[in-house]
Amino acid sequence: MILMVDNAQLSKVLKDAMKSGKSAVGAKESLVAMKGSKAILLTRSVPAGIGARLREEAKKNSVPTVELPHSSAELARMMGRPYRVSAIALRSVSEADVNQLMK
Repeated sequence: MILMVDNAQLSKVLKDAMKSGKSAVGAKESLVAMKGSKAILLTRSVPAGIGARLREEAKKNSVPTVELPHSSAELARMMGRPYRVSAIALRSVSEADVNQLMK
């Protein structure tokens, strides 16, 4: 299920996560950093096999996943990264921010 996420809220959460340095950027890195993460953000352009694996691992570890309607290039632009980002594991965001993203 793809959620309609408020872009301003998403930008704030991403900037906070980047500032704190407690996030894993990329699908493979997100798989490794699954334990201890508060949420996993997936773009619509995450590769199918890796996306399914991320969702499965997130379910096992009780980590909520947020399906974003953005492409990996759009997410990278929001994060200020010069490369595409298809997934990100957020470790240092507050529960309130995660709940806002899940609405």
